[in-house]
Amino acid sequence: MHASLWMLVLAISLLAWGLTHSSFHYFWQYFIQGFSVGNFHIQPFRWLIAIFLLIVLFNVNQWIQSRLASARGIFRHFDIGSRHSVLAIFRYVGFIIAILLSLSTAGVALHNLAIIAGALSVGIGFGLQNIVNNFVSGIILLLERPIRVGDWVRVGTTEGYVQRLSIRSTLILTFDRTEVFVPNSELISGQVTNWTYSNNVLRLMIPLRVRHDSDIDEVREILEEVGQNHPDVLQDDPRGIPPTALLLDVTENSLVFYLRVYIGDCNNSFTIQTELRARAVEALYRRGIRLAHQQQDLYFPERAPAAEHDSSAQV
Repeated sequence: MHASLWMLVLAISLLAWGLTHSSFHYFWQYFIQGFSVGNFHIQPFRWLIAIFLLIVLFNVNQWIQSRLASARGIFRHFDIGSRHSVLAIFRYVGFIIAILLSLSTAGVALHNLAIIAGALSVGIGFGLQNIVNNFVSGIILLLERPIRVGDWVRVGTTEGYVQRLSIRSTLILTFDRTEVFVPNSELISGQVTNWTYSNNVLRLMIPLRVRHDSDIDEVREILEEVGQNHPDVLQDDPRGIPPTALLLDVTENSLVFYLRVYIGDCNNSFTIQTELRARAVEALYRRGIRLAHQQQDLYFPERAPAAEHDSSAQV
């Protein structure tokens, strides 16, 4: 209805500007019946309808996406990463269907898309290869799902949580709240560490240095007891190993112990490490075991005695 109204306004405006009836009929014939450019026949009226249809279908697709995202019952058995991947696939399929329907409405035969693809291949060869590479990599990420929204990943020097997967790039939120966009091609061709790919279990190795005169068995007992008493540390869980204290190094100034624990939620790793260190230090001090400190021994060479003045020097 809006399109018809605008067309009526356009016709009245052209007549008001002095356009004759024959000229208007000639213009209208070209607008409706179209004209040919080479082997292509273009009908502006059909293209106008196609553009209008494309806008409507895009809005319908967005509305369906918002409804699916808010429908908790449909994805109640999906985690956040799986839900995002399914919605993204539906969204891009909807975009492709909308574009194909609009092209068909405009009168573009689908077999002519091969010609368009050939033209695009020239552009790809001249500078669009990175865009196409990221596009294909984005589809692979959505289908294979090596990383998902909410995963803790490390890509090169960037480490953080995956916030969004798009068709061109992936948004990673680092621990200092910096948002980094990583091209999808880097996630496919490069090395990616995903700490939460199969589960959220994470191993922590907490170092503590004590003095050489400390009792090794007592230190191990204290550290393992600290790990066993923490509520977030896995004990008999098959996904991890019970807390273990290991003496892994002996330096000039200290015995280096490591408290090895497994936690069920890697998102709380920094908080749990802080709590375990604080509890371990307190427990060691209560049992009279002191932490080692950097020690340096300084040696001062004895000064040679000053030569005595000859009191019997002759005057």
